Amino acid sequence: MIEISSVTAFMIYLCLTLGPLLGLWLAQHYSRRHKKMNIDEHQLYICEYCQFCYLDDRVQGITRCPQCLSYNKKEK
Repeated sequence: MIEISSVTAFMIYLCLTLGPLLGLWLAQHYSRRHKKMNIDEHQLYICEYCQFCYLDDRVQGITRCPQCLSYNKKEK
């Protein structure tokens, strides 16, 4: 049988439990970092027909709803 000290066994235990947790945290961190949307550059629109809320960055007064594909005017 392989003999290891208690300190070595404890270090192996920590690496096997904390390593995957660190990997999951890093994966979540980098996936969320790319999905952030800068809301300052977008305006909130509410579709007149299906009441779906969506963000759009167009300066134009008419936008298209991504859910029902109908045209909507910008409300003032």
